[in-house]
Amino acid sequence: MSELPFRFDPSHAALVVIDVQNDFCHPEGAVARLGSDVTAVEAMVPRLVGLIDAARAASVPVVFVRTTHDPRDDSPAWLSRYAADPGDAPEGVICRTGSWGAEFYGVAPLSDEIVLTKHRYSAFVGTSLDLTLRTLGVRSLLFTGVATEVCVESSLRDGLSAEYLVALVEDGAATYSAQAQDASVGVVARSFGVVTSSAELTTAWARPRRG
Repeated sequence: MSELPFRFDPSHAALVVIDVQNDFCHPEGAVARLGSDVTAVEAMVPRLVGLIDAARAASVPVVFVRTTHDPRDDSPAWLSRYAADPGDAPEGVICRTGSWGAEFYGVAPLSDEIVLTKHRYSAFVGTSLDLTLRTLGVRSLLFTGVATEVCVESSLRDGLSAEYLVALVEDGAATYSAQAQDASVGVVARSFGVVTSSAELTTAWARPRRG
């Protein structure tokens, strides 16, 4: 491909990094303690770090999104999302504000980079993400992070509904089973956006650009 794909163009693309935090990624984090296998997540993070470096070198904005959960944000509907009846589910303990579990895992925003905090699966719900992106002139979103089929896919779907071009960076997003990863990648490719890779983006951003 001789021309830089429109949706990857640094002049209007942003790299969105979702929930790369200790509780979701670290072998001693809450998700691992609850029994999920974080091996694929751990393996993904170095690729994501390389992609973040490539984005910075190409002047692609990097937007870091993290999750926190606190009593003031944990509504009855949210706490009971797995329960048959409201009030049956115990209060969650993942990514409490100020906790080690809520800290970033293996990635580190620069002092001038955007960091947004969300309290639901989608990065667009209850945050200023849309306003921030439009202020930057962003028209295309490249999604990475954890977990592919939950917060990453939820954010990607809402990004399309908000009239952005969206892409999933397949090897820059991870989850806790190969089946869930493959299913989410397939859903995105069929219905929501483009599936790309860190290598494809890094190569695209390294090309000389006109004007």
